[in-house]
Amino acid sequence: MRSAIARGGDRTRNLTVPQFRSMSTVDADADSDLLTFAVTRPDVDSAKRLVIAYAQAYVEYRRNLDSTALRRALADVDSALVEARSRRDGDTELVARLSASRQQLETRLALQTANAQVVAGPEEAPQVRPRPVRNGVLGLFVGLLVGLAGAFLRDTVDTRVRSGDEAEQELGVPILSRVPRPSGGRVGDGQLTMLSELGGAAAEAFRILRTNINFGLTTHRARTVMVTSSTQGEGKSTTIANLAVATALSGRRVAIVDLDLRRPTLASMFGASSGRGLTGVAIGDATLEEALIEVDLPAPSGGIGQPEGRLWLLPSGPTPPDPGDFVGAEPVREIVKRLREDFDVVFLDAPPLIAVSDTAVVAEYADALFLCVRLGVARRPLLRELARALERLRLPVLGQVITGAEVDDALSYQSYYTYGQPRTATPSETSTERGRASSSI
Repeated sequence: MRSAIARGGDRTRNLTVPQFRSMSTVDADADSDLLTFAVTRPDVDSAKRLVIAYAQAYVEYRRNLDSTALRRALADVDSALVEARSRRDGDTELVARLSASRQQLETRLALQTANAQVVAGPEEAPQVRPRPVRNGVLGLFVGLLVGLAGAFLRDTVDTRVRSGDEAEQELGVPILSRVPRPSGGRVGDGQLTMLSELGGAAAEAFRILRTNINFGLTTHRARTVMVTSSTQGEGKSTTIANLAVATALSGRRVAIVDLDLRRPTLASMFGASSGRGLTGVAIGDATLEEALIEVDLPAPSGGIGQPEGRLWLLPSGPTPPDPGDFVGAEPVREIVKRLREDFDVVFLDAPPLIAVSDTAVVAEYADALFLCVRLGVARRPLLRELARALERLRLPVLGQVITGAEVDDALSYQSYYTYGQPRTATPSETSTERGRASSSI
């Protein structure tokens, strides 16, 4: 028998049997006749004493168990001898056999040794708990597994697009600009960035978009540009409204048309009334000149003079009973054709491409298009379907605009925009410069 130990205790007296059983174990070796005793206690010395006492008690128990059987057999033989000798006829042969058996039992009892003995003592008491190194490695391994499983589950369940690189990979078109979230109030309250915050980072993002769009217009010789998205809420109307203002501020005659007849928003964005609009002109209630609304543009940087470009808005007007059929009617086609002839650039706000059939009809009026993808709203399956729908349109795609970009993306625009601005001198610097000027005269 072999004894082993885990950790000992500082108190070994007054332990009840259930308490000792809860802190001790005995394991049998399947390949040999060995028993391994273990006792777990808070300190080493107490554990060693307890495990040695446990093993020795078991050896004594086995010795007593074996000798008890021999003494019981010896008592039985003595009883049989007494009975045989008390008979009158006296069976000498039986008495001889019983006497021989008794002698053998006495010899075995005298020569008996324990069937169990301690073959190895507790040389050491390894710490079983706490084990910080093992627990740390195990925790790190489990944490990595949980993290990987969580990332895989999130990627499988949550299909929202989180970055511009992901959107570019799904659609296969370049990013034209990254537009941060609006910092002010509702755009419907006259808070268009290009009308109220010309010096902000968001305005610079729209100027970058204007520049990239102009490159595309020159490349494809396009004058009519459509915007669309995969679903609602991706900021396409806000983007094209600010883009139209930015283009007009560059010195061009620009028209913007609200062809999203199901959810028109451009009129409220510019703080204008929808009036008779596009539908009124199409059914003959108004002329195109009467329906067009000129947008007041802000003065250029420095407030000197008026902007050379001009911007007109053609709102949607009253909603027709069937917007899908109405937008493809010949009067609407003629209206867009006239605008294309009268203006340098015409921007068309179309519905989401894969939501309704109207967008495919509006695409027939456009020379090129660009997309709006809002991070956290657009989903990968929708972007894949949008990419397939773009292939069917066979219309030049200028690129995509990432809307709802994080602040870090906006800061990059702000840093570039403020790089060339003059630095304002502090009062102390101003007085120093003045002193230098007077002393040099």
